[in-house]
Formats: sequence, structure tokens, C-alpha cells
Amino acid sequence: MLLVRHGLVQRCLVAAASALLACLAMNALPADDLCVGAACMVVGLVVAPLMVFGAALLAYALMALGRVRPAWPVALAGPVTVLAVVATVDPGTFPGFVAVAAACYAYAALVTADELPNAWRVALGSPVVVLFAWGVVLPILR
Repeated sequence: MLLVRHGLVQRCLVAAASALLACLAMNALPADDLCVGAACMVVGLVVAPLMVFGAALLAYALMALGRVRPAWPVALAGPVTVLAVVATVDPGTFPGFVAVAAACYAYAALVTADELPNAWRVALGSPVVVLFAWGVVLPILR
């Protein structure tokens, strides 16, 4: 049982560090210079989703290098968890967003861990589904 806990802690820490580095890399891109006049619509519709996809891909590569196995469920669940939390609660500044992203990736790494029983995975993943439905889906349907 001690090895399972150590593996879960390492998995969550590597996922959080990967999200932190991916956020810092995403912040280094000069996307603010692209938003001038009508180009803001292009940024919102094309560039922003591409940046999020690139950050998730970078986090996936960093998790794979950090030996998070399997890393792809975390790479898929991490951005969805970040979107659910950010759409529900405003993190404020960029350091707040980075902290939320790191915590969400660590949470996604915990929920997608193979060591946990399925009942725990469902119980831990349910709040994210509710937050996503409340913060993302419900405003779209209104």
C-alpha cells in the first residue's frame, strides 16, 4: 500500500509540474499582439483553442517524460477540469490561473490513476462533471 501511495503522489506532483510549465510556456507566446481590431475574432476562435491544445500537448509530453503512465488520460482530463473550474470560479491573476491549472492536473492525475478502485474514480470525477455542466454547458444552453 505504501508503494501505491508513493506512486500516486509522484503521479500527481509530475502532473502539477507539467501543467505549471505548460502554463508558463503558453504565457510566453505573444498572443496579445495578435488581437487588434477584427483580428480579435480570429484570436478567440482559432488561436486560443490552438494555444490550449498546444499547452495540453506540452503537458502530455512532460508527463510522459516524468513517467506518468498512462499520461494520455491526464492530458485529456486536465484541460477539461481546468475549463470546468475556471468557468465556475474566476482565478483572478495569472499566478492564480497557474495554481488552478496545477491543482486541476494533479486532480486529473489522481482520478485517472489505475491504482484507485472504479468506485473512487467515479466519486472523485463526479464533481468535475457537475462543475463542467454548470459552468460550461448551462451557459451555452441559455
